[in-house]
Amino acid sequence: MGKPRQTLWKLDEHSEGKHLVLKSYLDAWFPILSKYNKRLLFIDGFSGPGEYLNGHKGSPLIALEAALLHTHKDVRNQEIIFCFVEDDESRLQHLKDLVAEKYPVLPTKFSIYYANSKFDEAIDELLTLIEEQNSRLAPCFAMVDPFGVSDTPMSILNRLLKNSKSEIYISVMYENINRFLRSKEFEPHLDRLFGSDEWRKAQELNDRKKRKEYLYDLYKKKLKESGASNAIHFDLNKGDRHVYSIFFATGSWMGTDKMKQAIWKIAPEGDFVYRGGAGNELDLSVPNFQPLIQAISDEFSGQWVTTKVIESFVGSDKTIFHSSQYKKNALRPLEERGQLVIHPDDVSKRARRFTYKDNIRFKIS
Repeated sequence: MGKPRQTLWKLDEHSEGKHLVLKSYLDAWFPILSKYNKRLLFIDGFSGPGEYLNGHKGSPLIALEAALLHTHKDVRNQEIIFCFVEDDESRLQHLKDLVAEKYPVLPTKFSIYYANSKFDEAIDELLTLIEEQNSRLAPCFAMVDPFGVSDTPMSILNRLLKNSKSEIYISVMYENINRFLRSKEFEPHLDRLFGSDEWRKAQELNDRKKRKEYLYDLYKKKLKESGASNAIHFDLNKGDRHVYSIFFATGSWMGTDKMKQAIWKIAPEGDFVYRGGAGNELDLSVPNFQPLIQAISDEFSGQWVTTKVIESFVGSDKTIFHSSQYKKNALRPLEERGQLVIHPDDVSKRARRFTYKDNIRFKIS
C-alpha cells in the first residue's frame, strides 16, 4: 500500500487486524506497568489523522482510549505522555481537532505532544524524552507504522531500544523490500533499514521462502543487537498473498508473552499466520500444540525444572505460544504419556494429578 494522498482514507481489513492486536496489547500494558512506574510514554511515529473514512479509529485514538476507558482506575491516575508524529499538516490538524472534540478534558496527568514532521526528523526531540526515561527507567511503547522502508532506519530503533523498558511495534512492508531487492537505487534505503549491508546476501537466494526467512531473521537479529532481548513477528495475509508483517521488540520476555496473547486472542477474527523466533509457522485458527510439546521436551529433557522456568521459556521469543497454554496443552499430555515425572519429594504437594504449582519440580523425558 502506497502512502495515501488525501487527508482521510479507508482502513483495509488487515490494518484493522493490526489495530485490534495493538488495542489488546495496550489493554494489558497500561495496568501492568502503572503498578510499578511513575511515568509511561507512548509514541505513534506515523499517527495519521486519527480516524478513517469508514469510521474506524486510528492508532492515536486506540491508544488514548485504551488508557482513558480502562477498567483499572490506576491507569487514569498514571502520568502518561502521548507523542503523535505526522508529517502531513492537514492530517495532524485533523488529529488535533478530533482529540479536542472527543476528549475536551483529559486526566490531569495525561499530556499530548504533537510533532508536524517525519518520524526520523522528529526523533531527536522525542529521544530527549526517551533518554530521560532511561535515567528514570520508565517504559516507552513506540508504534512505528510507515508506508515504506525509508523512514525507519535501524539507527533510530537502536536509540529507542537503549531504554531497557522500551518496546517497539513496527510494520514492515516486505513486498516492497522484495520487489526492489536487486535495485541499485534502493540499496541505500535497505542499508539504513537493516543497519548494515548483510541483507544483500538475500539477493543470492532464489527460493522466495528462504529469502524472506533470511531477511526476517536478520531484522530480528538487528533489533536484538540494538538492545531487545526478545523479537517476534507475525504476518497478515489475504488468502495466499502476504500483505505485511508486524515486528515486536522488547527487553522483557513478559512483554513478548503479552503480545503473543494479544495475537492469539485476535487471530480467529482475521487471517493471520504467526511465525515465532525459530521461524516456525502456525495457523492460529486451527492450533496444533505438538510443536509446543516438542519445544519444551527439546529444551528441558532430563532436567528437574519448575513451572516458572517453563513459563519464561514458553513466553519468550523461543516459541510461538504463550504462557497460558503450556500447562493444559503440553505438561498434561506429557504426564498422560508417562513422559513427565514429579520429583519424589514433591508428590505430596499436589492436591490432585495434572496440577502444576510453582514449587513442584518435575522431569521430562
